[in-house]
This record gives sequence, structure tokens and C-alpha cells, in this order.
Amino acid sequence: MTATDDEQLDKLREFWTQYGKTIIAGIILGLGALAAWTGWQGWQAKKQTSAAIAFHQIEQLSAANQPKLAMEAARKLAGSDQGSVYATLALMIGAREAMSQNDPAKAAIYLQDVMQHAKQPSLAALAQLRLARVQWAQNKQEEALATLKAKTPPKAYASLFTELTGDIQASQKHWAAARAAYEQVLNTPDAENAMVRIKLDNLPAASATTSPPAASGKEKS
Repeated sequence: MTATDDEQLDKLREFWTQYGKTIIAGIILGLGALAAWTGWQGWQAKKQTSAAIAFHQIEQLSAANQPKLAMEAARKLAGSDQGSVYATLALMIGAREAMSQNDPAKAAIYLQDVMQHAKQPSLAALAQLRLARVQWAQNKQEEALATLKAKTPPKAYASLFTELTGDIQASQKHWAAARAAYEQVLNTPDAENAMVRIKLDNLPAASATTSPPAASGKEKS
């Protein structure tokens, strides 16, 4: 079954929560054996440790239902450690908290930051997907579709992008386009997405199909 974007993000967060300290510890232990790099690696280790601590505090603020403080801390971490995995994950949390505060405009800013600066293709793709969802929630369907087309996602995320494209097209009553998108997801090897099948089965019959409007132009006289 195709994983949701929340599940993908949770897996990435769990990995860095579980192994981040080990990676940092390995860097610190390596300092003794690589004396020539002591200064640089010491600075890197300190920077990563600080970022890990800051990210943990953001998670705690979010869990404690302190959305505004979590958002401010996420922006601060992103400013001091732009593009790092901790800063990127913090911005994803900030975007989620912004949406919980009914502030899609701010959520979009956080997600655009991730798209622009994330060094991890999977996280950049998740931000792109979520930005499209935010725009769709604002009734900016064409912007959302443009966002989904802005960058080609990693193969593992392609079905999520296609499914959301179908959802947006269905909301526009572009039934033929939505049907094609859902069928593309279901035709993906190993795809067993029951929800997509339900969405496809609930589309109007082919006779009621409405295609996206053609580009307007001047009438010939």
C-alpha cells in the first residue's frame, strides 16, 4: 500500500531521532584519531549537537500544545542551520503548527523554505506535496497543480503526487483528468491503495466527464 506523506515524514524523523546522536557521537570519537581535523570537526560536532537539542525542544513545544513558540523556535533554528536535516524537520513541524492555527500563509512560507534549501530530496518532496495541499485548502487549485509540477519527486513519492493531482482535478470537476490520475496510481507496480480505488469508483460516469477548460482566446470574426 502506498505510504502517506505523514508516514514518510514519521519514518525520517524516527531515523534521525534514533541515529542522530550516534552519528554525532561518532564524529566526536573520531576527533581523537584525526588530530588535523580537530578544530573543524569539533565545530561541526558542536553545531550538530546544538541543532539536535534545539529540534528536540521544538518537538517538546509541539507536544505541549505551544504552537506559536514551536513556530518561532523552528524559524530560529532554520535561520542558524539552514538546510540541515534538523532545521528542515523543524520547519515541517512549524508548517503543521501554522495550519493548526489556521494560518496557511505562514505554513506556505515554512514549506517553501524547505523546498528551496533542504539537502534531502525526500524531505524537499514532502514539503512540495504539503505546500500543494495548503494551496488547495486555500482554493488555489491552479497554484497547487503548478507546485506539484514544479519539481519531479523521487520515485518513491510519485504516486502521492499523482494521487493529489487527481484529488485537485476532481475538486475542479475535471473528471477525465482525475480518472487518469487515479488509474495511473493503481497501475503503479505493487500499488494496493484501497482509498484510491474508492475515489476512482466514486467519480461520475464517463458520460458526465468534464475536461479542463481550454485556454481562452479571441474569437475569429
